[in-house]
Amino acid sequence: MLSPAIFIFFVFKDRLAFRFVLLTAAFFLFGNLTASSLRAFDDIYIYRYLVWAITDIIWMALIAYWGIKDKVYLWQCVIGQLVVIGAPILQLFRLVDRHLWDLAYSTVIYQTLMPFINIATVVVCYLPLIILFTKQGSVRSKIENSPPSK
Repeated sequence: MLSPAIFIFFVFKDRLAFRFVLLTAAFFLFGNLTASSLRAFDDIYIYRYLVWAITDIIWMALIAYWGIKDKVYLWQCVIGQLVVIGAPILQLFRLVDRHLWDLAYSTVIYQTLMPFINIATVVVCYLPLIILFTKQGSVRSKIENSPPSK
């Protein structure tokens, strides 16, 4: 889902958005490649949630660091942090629930919110594209509405 964003930001030479999307895609790819082996290894349902929570926290730390160092858009960094903060909380909630509480509704919460968090993260990756097209549209309208030159 992020391949078009990687290509578009590379072509438009938007390095800040390109870095954000590339890092996010790398973490999604890592999660996808390790998920099946992690599930096979973790028959007691502990390590998968810890690894996934740590992975999300590492992503957040890298994005925050890059946001501070102006390597990604600060506004995109903040929105990304606000979206993803729910993921490690949900992972750890699921871990505690499976082994201590055994709540009936936690599975529904986890299975509903995690896809929404992932989708929202992808949407955050595409936000600079919306701003890019909005700026181009406003520049185009200013040119069209400007008085003719003499």
